[in-house]
Amino acid sequence: MPRWFDPWPVFFKREFNRNWPFLVGFAVTGTLITKFSLGLTEEDAKKSPFVQRHKRHKRTAIRSPNHVFVGDFEETSHEEWEHNGCHLT
Repeated sequence: MPRWFDPWPVFFKREFNRNWPFLVGFAVTGTLITKFSLGLTEEDAKKSPFVQRHKRHKRTAIRSPNHVFVGDFEETSHEEWEHNGCHLT
């Protein structure tokens, strides 16, 4: 009867030999992203047009018994939504 599975050392050696480029690329990419992300400061965020463009939009989730609404609801007061049976999160 043939063996269905290889022993663990044989399996890991074969898979490592096939997948080492992916593993090295993943490690290098993760290291670079982490290094550059940790290097950002609050001053960089203040200067960034991307951060400023997305900072002014306040996202609100509103749950009613039948629906969930996510968006900018600045025009409607919280009391008005709660009066209609919706819960703000």
